Amino acid sequence: SVMISTLTRVWDWIDKRDIDKHLLSMAVFYGTAKQVTWAMAFAAASPRPGLEVAAIIAAVTGPYAALQAAALKFYFESRPTR
Repeated sequence: SVMISTLTRVWDWIDKRDIDKHLLSMAVFYGTAKQVTWAMAFAAASPRPGLEVAAIIAAVTGPYAALQAAALKFYFESRPTR
């Protein structure tokens, strides 16, 4: 089919240039920046004691750290060695 052939060529073009991997790393970096911005605002505005604020921030940002690790692993393991 023409559509499948076109999609295959487009995906091959994207894959050859590692565009998907770069977009993934930029999206994860953007999410990290959003989390840091939120954490700073939350820490500055929270009436809670420091240890509680730290625990809340850790509970929110901890799972995202696992995503960061997985994305970085994917990025570097999928890159061709030269």
